[in-house]
Amino acid sequence: MARPQVATAFTWVWVLAAGLLVIPVVFQAAPQPSDYRVIRNIPLGGEGNWDYVTVDAEAKRVYIPRYGHIQVVDEVTGKLVGDIASVPDSKGVAVAPEFNRGFVTGNDPEPSARIYLFDLKTLQVTSTLAPPGAKHSDSITYDPVSKRAFINTALSNNAQAVDAATGKLAGTVTLPGRPEQAVPDGKGSIFVNIVDKGEVAEYDTRTFMVKNTWPSDPCLRGSGIAMDRAHRRLFISCQGQADPQRDDPATVRKNLMVVMNADNGKVVASIHIGIGADGAAFDPGTGDVFTTCRDSGDGKHGATYIFHQDSPDRYSKVAEVQTIYGARTITLDPKTHHIFSIATEQNDPLPATADNPHPRPKPVRSTFELVEIGR
Repeated sequence: MARPQVATAFTWVWVLAAGLLVIPVVFQAAPQPSDYRVIRNIPLGGEGNWDYVTVDAEAKRVYIPRYGHIQVVDEVTGKLVGDIASVPDSKGVAVAPEFNRGFVTGNDPEPSARIYLFDLKTLQVTSTLAPPGAKHSDSITYDPVSKRAFINTALSNNAQAVDAATGKLAGTVTLPGRPEQAVPDGKGSIFVNIVDKGEVAEYDTRTFMVKNTWPSDPCLRGSGIAMDRAHRRLFISCQGQADPQRDDPATVRKNLMVVMNADNGKVVASIHIGIGADGAAFDPGTGDVFTTCRDSGDGKHGATYIFHQDSPDRYSKVAEVQTIYGARTITLDPKTHHIFSIATEQNDPLPATADNPHPRPKPVRSTFELVEIGR
């Protein structure tokens, strides 16, 4: 009886080994001892919803759009040092310190895209741009190579480029679908999640031409994106993957962060995370990858998942830091190695309905906070 058992075991080992040659490795490592923690929650209150948070590491300022104004926080003291008013439906901020210029995405009237430029010293809006035909201005990134800010106009499936030196529109990038968040590679390309196609597109920041489009399987609805520029790896936070084994796959999700080789589009790893991921960051100083999720799975708390890059294609879990519910976007200060997220301390439950049997809690805006995580 021993020989058949050995043969069977060998067969299963061979099948598993063969499978690993073609299937990206899925890691579910147990949390390791770590001193990452919530350093402080900074109460800000104020009116307005929110989306993306941005840190200016040189000026030690954190910018927080509130769908109508932008709160500006001193990173060191945690004090509110400014409030940029009259920016309707503001979503994201980018800064170009060398030109003393900031950029804000907005929509007025919705969904007509607007781009607001402001002075970094005075925090005053200096001009407004209205890209023709562009709809729903959303996330934004600044490319230091081309000296241009790129604004994802989601409902028109393109990105608008603004010259940071002149403050003028420089052109439009036509994309293969709806853009979500984007990251520059420091060599003249930008990688952007195409959220409705499950793809990542790469385009040239000088010519505005799309160079590559790759599927991000097993990622569905890639949202946050970050990059290890030295090893050319993209980190994509995914809001869910449909489970094909269920009758209603749209309601069953596997929440992942995937790692993609930026040179050939190959997904080299996928890692389980929490619910509602909407942010990713990579710290080249520590080799740590961060992704923020609004719900850790208990419906009461958010979570920031931290992984260490053991090699370009292999990652181990470092920490799972519990945060306030809804803290789902992220920004990194590479000088302090701290990350920031935003959400409300209090979230009131809503009654279930036939159309929405599992409603998200309603944020109480007066309890809005800036969350700082570090070591």
